[in-house]
Amino acid sequence: MVASLIFCLGLGIGIFFAEHEEIEKQTKKLEKISQFGSFSINNKTEYSKTLPKVIAPDEKDYNKKTNAEPLRQNHNYSLKKKNHLPKWIDNSIPVFKQPEFSYIAIVLDDMGLNKNIANEVFELGGPLTLSYLSYAPNLIEQTTIASSKGHELMLHLPMEPLGDQDPGPGALLVDMKNMELNQRLNLALEKFPNFIGINNHMGSRFTSNSKLMEFLISSLKKRGYLFLDSVTTSGSVALKMGRRLSAPVVARDIFLDDVDSEKEVKLRLAQTELIAKKTGTAIAIGHPRKATLRVLKDWMHDLQQKKIQLVPLSAIAQIRLDKIN
Repeated sequence: MVASLIFCLGLGIGIFFAEHEEIEKQTKKLEKISQFGSFSINNKTEYSKTLPKVIAPDEKDYNKKTNAEPLRQNHNYSLKKKNHLPKWIDNSIPVFKQPEFSYIAIVLDDMGLNKNIANEVFELGGPLTLSYLSYAPNLIEQTTIASSKGHELMLHLPMEPLGDQDPGPGALLVDMKNMELNQRLNLALEKFPNFIGINNHMGSRFTSNSKLMEFLISSLKKRGYLFLDSVTTSGSVALKMGRRLSAPVVARDIFLDDVDSEKEVKLRLAQTELIAKKTGTAIAIGHPRKATLRVLKDWMHDLQQKKIQLVPLSAIAQIRLDKIN
């Protein structure tokens, strides 16, 4: 009996360390192809924005209990108008950062096509960052509900991929002239208000093109939006172009559900946690799928114990951009 117990205990310990080793191995592999989003900013203009009291019902009471500090928005930009802030800051969801915590942003792409599952997303704890396809119907109605539930908004813009997949209506294509690209971009940006920026839906061919990405990122910068590189290809030039143009560009670290299974999502979330613990922040992209939402719902319950804070994408962008400021 004793021998059997010792054997079972040894087997359990072996499985635990094997799984942990596998997570570490895959994370190191991902870190080689994943770049942590950041860019260089000039030092000509400085401004700050102290975020209003949103998450804590009583700021003094909240700060007393948690030693939390408001997450401030401090960046350098060349601004045309005094005290005019970029839209990615004006439209951001304020949070209170918890000292000595790591920060994770969960972005859910392909929002807007399935209203039933959207209701499940809305009710998840958060804040999450919800990226709505530019060609989805009733976007103002859907995004208004999402905002009322405390989630941050993004525009999920289709761009041309490698291969023959159809990115969808209104996609930015590599053979388009700047005038047509600008028309499509303007139409997409007018679909709904209060979003912080865009990320690419597909786009492996488009995001690899330096000339086109220069046009896109400079256009977004002028309008005050950030760009989240979904990193659908290792050949993406988005971060490089962001540094060159002093534009707000960040990149995701992990895809949660390339394989649509709960086991896969759990593994990817574990990798996301390791990156956040190592670097301070992590950005993971998933989709509004049943398996993903089930795992996320359970995962959120244990974050406080792990000293991990779930924050909107804008908060990660602030932290990453401030590090090189």
